[in-house]
Amino acid sequence: MRDFGMQKVGEYDYPNLATFSDALAVAEDAVKKYGGIIPNAEAAKKLGYSIKDPSAISGTIYRRFDDVCAFGLTVRDRGGLKATNLATDALDPYDEAKAAEAKAKAIRSVKLIATAYEAWKGEVPREDAFPAKIAAIASVPWTEAQKHSAILRPLVSETFGILGTAPRKAAEPMKESPRLDKAEVSEAPRGELRTTAGSITITDLDTLSIAEQYLALLKKQLSTKKTETNGKSRVSRQASSG
Repeated sequence: MRDFGMQKVGEYDYPNLATFSDALAVAEDAVKKYGGIIPNAEAAKKLGYSIKDPSAISGTIYRRFDDVCAFGLTVRDRGGLKATNLATDALDPYDEAKAAEAKAKAIRSVKLIATAYEAWKGEVPREDAFPAKIAAIASVPWTEAQKHSAILRPLVSETFGILGTAPRKAAEPMKESPRLDKAEVSEAPRGELRTTAGSITITDLDTLSIAEQYLALLKKQLSTKKTETNGKSRVSRQASSG
């Protein structure tokens, strides 16, 4: 699996050939050494390849470039990788909070990591429990999740550690709960959603999106359960009439 770049588990894509550290290191050289765009050959060298002829860069290296770009710190550009504004923020030497927040945003660009972090409350599951946890989030069989676990768990461990040190937004002052008179709501209430797929406190559009994913997964699980129940009922009725 390590040779094929971006991977997909369920509906989630994730980088297979690059870590967040790789992405940050390439972006840092782009910003500090190359005026914002690091040439392909230099990016390849940064990732550990020995490149003599830039025109001979292999498809595997380009796939690794795509994985590096998955974090949003760089984008593919003509002849190189271009650092984004997010990379500039993540590398800010004078504002540590700004840099930490930008790094967290970059990591959350990989939706699987963002969803897992909220669902697992920042805790990396034990190795033996990891496939089942991925299966629940991605809505795939355990056997499918197991194929991805050897790569995903180190990625999760690295990125969760960084997300855990990112500054949290200041808590908002308590507001009087809005009245839900008639059919008009002046402000949508916020609260905690709990499902068998996971729980999350809805505070902004990002957490609302994750909550919607939980509800979609729950709907799929309940629909499957209903179908199985109806099937058993038909079999029972047929057996009784026979």
